Amino acid sequence: MERPIQELLSTIPRPHGGLFCNLADLHVHLGATSSPHFLWELAHKQGLRLPEKDYYAFINKITLSRAPKGQYLKKVGKHASESKHSPFNITHTIQSSPLAVEECIHTAIVGAYRKTGITRIELRFNPMFRNRNGEHDLDKIILSAVMGLKRAVIEYPVTAGIIFETDRQFTEEQHLIIVNKAIQFKNFGVVGIDVSGPNPPHFSIDPLVRPFAVARKNGLKTTMHTGEFSDHHEMWEVLKKLKPNRIGHGIAATKDEKLMDYLAKHRIPLELCPTSNIVTGVISGWDELGERYSQLKKAGIILTINSDGPEFMQTDVKKELQLLLEKHIFSEKEIAELITNSHSVSFI
Repeated sequence: MERPIQELLSTIPRPHGGLFCNLADLHVHLGATSSPHFLWELAHKQGLRLPEKDYYAFINKITLSRAPKGQYLKKVGKHASESKHSPFNITHTIQSSPLAVEECIHTAIVGAYRKTGITRIELRFNPMFRNRNGEHDLDKIILSAVMGLKRAVIEYPVTAGIIFETDRQFTEEQHLIIVNKAIQFKNFGVVGIDVSGPNPPHFSIDPLVRPFAVARKNGLKTTMHTGEFSDHHEMWEVLKKLKPNRIGHGIAATKDEKLMDYLAKHRIPLELCPTSNIVTGVISGWDELGERYSQLKKAGIILTINSDGPEFMQTDVKKELQLLLEKHIFSEKEIAELITNSHSVSFI
């Protein structure tokens, strides 16, 4: 018999005490977890040539700022249309080797615990975007990721898992490769499948149907980025065709009351990322965000609060929850429920 979640939480170390403890982050992109100084040192450790030889110029180069109104910042992993000297491609290149992946995974997990008191974390990345176009063996990249995770959970009292991302621009064959790799490594810390990336022309959900079915059949959990830059119509299609366990972002659900009812009735959680939605221009600001979250709460949808990318977004789950409390978007009781939700709907 499964233990009640409150009893489970009581067994987890409470490094920071108070309301904001025993935190979980379920939506974290590996590419957005590395601090600038860590990337600087990691690049030099690998002997990579950087576009900036001065440390402070490098820091300015890879630092993000809020998108101008009406414009969206391309997020981590949406690198295909970026120039080789964009902040996304610079950081992406630094993080793409077996050594880099292991160190990034390890640093992300232990940093989340030490800085924020995260005791449960799910990191997501696309292994095909970490092997430098086939320069490195895909299994070696994945094994390195698992090694980084295992090192971290041995050193600290953290529960951690890896979600493999596939990309909207991939073919069904590529989706299946990602899924089969996840199945191969599911007993070593890989817990689920996600879909991210920019929408290519004439994007279709259909090539994802069979890969998601294979993932479910083999005991993997699934989520998908939808209802962030895409609309509520795509969310309906994702829910009907792919049957995901969770939805990444999903803020567009507020545009459709029937969709919100469906999410609540079928207990499909949303992985909300407040600051990220503001930084990328999906939400205009905290006032709009408060209104949208009020709708989601009223509908009875299971909500979780996540960082998306703590370093790139300059936030973390603790800061997000504090802001939501200070801006009277959630009460203390609701904050506690959000924390409990994250632990109870985790794929780990």
